[in-house]
Amino acid sequence: MKIKIKMPKLGMSMQSAVILQWLKSEGQQIKKGEPLVEIQTEKVDTVVESAFNGTLLKILAEIDNNVPVGTVIAEIESTQTSEAMR
Repeated sequence: MKIKIKMPKLGMSMQSAVILQWLKSEGQQIKKGEPLVEIQTEKVDTVVESAFNGTLLKILAEIDNNVPVGTVIAEIESTQTSEAMR
């Protein structure tokens, strides 16, 4: 199942964040809880973890891009069943 990963909203006032670096490459396996991407908001640099097990299919947001909250930044082919995602 293909999962769209969106830029999370980490605070009430957060509108966007800058992609600092991708910690996984396209085609790499990733496990739930593993670091996926490092982002920078107005207040803090932080690492966004994967919420799914699977393979990173496609990176859609490039490094140094300022990405609005809710924008799809990557796609993961999940190996989890729909039952496990609830």
